Amino acid sequence: MSGQSNIEDVITNASRESCVKIISKQGNSSGTGFFISENIIATCFHVIANISKDSLNNINFQMFQDLQAINEDGDIVSLTCISIPTNASPEPLTQDFALLKITGIIKNKTILPLENKFENKVSDLTLFSGYPLGTPTMVTHFGPISGITKESSIICVQASTNKGNSGGALINTKGIVIGIISMKEGGISLGLQNYLNQIKETEKHGSIKLMGVDPLQLNKETILVLDKYISTGIGYARNIKFLNEYIEKHKIKL
Repeated sequence: MSGQSNIEDVITNASRESCVKIISKQGNSSGTGFFISENIIATCFHVIANISKDSLNNINFQMFQDLQAINEDGDIVSLTCISIPTNASPEPLTQDFALLKITGIIKNKTILPLENKFENKVSDLTLFSGYPLGTPTMVTHFGPISGITKESSIICVQASTNKGNSGGALINTKGIVIGIISMKEGGISLGLQNYLNQIKETEKHGSIKLMGVDPLQLNKETILVLDKYISTGIGYARNIKFLNEYIEKHKIKL
């Protein structure tokens, strides 16, 4: 089999047929997930919960209770999280992953193997599928690894990632999961968030409409749109080792 055929097989039979869209109407959340067993899907924790910080900088979360997974054929199943963070085991929150058990059946799926030993290097080709932004269908992206943190916890990929890609499987050309897409390059988002925080502080002192338009609300809407659609072309994935370690620690049967 030629190299090209191998890549096409990985795209169709691994990346795309393992991929589902994860939604919560309650949380107004939409992301991506992938099958790691017959009835367990992996994704990012921030896709399935609202995460916030209080005045003491403590991290709090609220799980969405109406999670569903939808595949490309339109099959829909309900989801239950089986990896809720605790004080004794906060890894799902700190490393941004979640394991979801399905209620129902999704046909025509591929179960992806997880890499046990990280041996990837910069320039290795990777790919990932998902449901970013408002795309009407699943999309697949390619990109080489462009950087790896010293402890190999974060894998940088030279490919466009956007809101909705979170939770997708970053796989190598053998069809093995090496990471979970978790975020896009944060420089722009961080700047916009700081600007949004300043607006919120200003709002506490009131606002004045100009010709019927509230400039603070207008700026807030502009920030949200920019944060949603601007992409630097650099994506980040969490190393799959954190998920592997959690599965082993809690003796979860796949």
